[in-house]
Amino acid sequence: MAALSLSRTLSIAFWLLAAMALLAACGSDAPPSPTTPVATSSAGAPTSTAPTAQSTADHSAEPTTASPTAERTPAPESSPPSPTPVSTSAPVGPTSQPTAVQPTARPTDQPSTPIPERTIPATAEPTAAATPSPAWSGTLTYQVLATYPHDTTAFTQGLLWFDGLVYESTGLRGESVLRIVDLPSGRVLRETAADPRHFGEGLALVGDQLVWLTWQAGTAGVYRQDTLEQAGSFTYSGEGWGLCHDGDRLVMSDGSNTLTFRHPTTFQVMGTVPVTRANGSPVNRLNELECVGSDVWANVWLTDRIVVIDPDSGAVIAEADMAGIINPHPALTDSNDVLNGIAYRPDTGTFLITGKRWPTIFEVRFE
Repeated sequence: MAALSLSRTLSIAFWLLAAMALLAACGSDAPPSPTTPVATSSAGAPTSTAPTAQSTADHSAEPTTASPTAERTPAPESSPPSPTPVSTSAPVGPTSQPTAVQPTARPTDQPSTPIPERTIPATAEPTAAATPSPAWSGTLTYQVLATYPHDTTAFTQGLLWFDGLVYESTGLRGESVLRIVDLPSGRVLRETAADPRHFGEGLALVGDQLVWLTWQAGTAGVYRQDTLEQAGSFTYSGEGWGLCHDGDRLVMSDGSNTLTFRHPTTFQVMGTVPVTRANGSPVNRLNELECVGSDVWANVWLTDRIVVIDPDSGAVIAEADMAGIINPHPALTDSNDVLNGIAYRPDTGTFLITGKRWPTIFEVRFE
């Protein structure tokens, strides 16, 4: 029995050794796994370890700014991170999602559309220009710089210069017209007639509208500066003679020594001032007016004199005698054909001077 038991044990051992040899021979044909390292525990049993995102073999592909996942501490309110292996192609984000901050909208690279420039209507006989008006005082002299033809049928009552053109209003019932005149040719570019019952008088430019007085009709027509189409009218009491706009208010004469200040859009009276010389004597028959800077220039009817007035005090601060500017004088033929018409050119600092039915417009410089 003992011999039989020993024989049986040897036989089992033999077959076990044979099986082990066969298994060893089959296992040597399979290549070892290159990616999964095996760590041996202290007990000798193999322990499987999950690969980390920072394995040495992946450093060449890893961005240098990636934060090591082993150093990241999960937020208190989040659950512990899963042991699932993470990709090494990008940095690993925190386990709790941060609140997204909406970036400020960035301007596009497309250039912005330019804002069209707003057109601002010019004031009457604009005085803010490259050539400022000097401070006038005393007795003025003048120098004639140029002469231009003038319509001898034009009974001139108002004259102004704007944007390279002359605007003229004329008088006499049935003959009064408002016109745009080319300089230097003297050619009439556009014209509109007044009511034949009205005697046209002074003229002023307010924004893009012309205000044209009448002598005794008590009405002032309002006309578009570019087309001369009538756009409205004002009414007033008394006579209308000269008119100009100083940028803030209209200044009006009525043939006396008084200047009346009127609102440019309502024509309401804002005040008056009497005009006097240094000796206190009144300057009567103030006619055509021209606002130049802070001063008012005025023709004195039936004379060849122009006075420069401080509108705040009414004092005459300067005066020019224009006798001899034209020869022969038209008034020698008709006493009504007197000096009347002053237009300031802010672009040159010169003045355009003419008279009723005169054949010439004179461009002069005062000193």
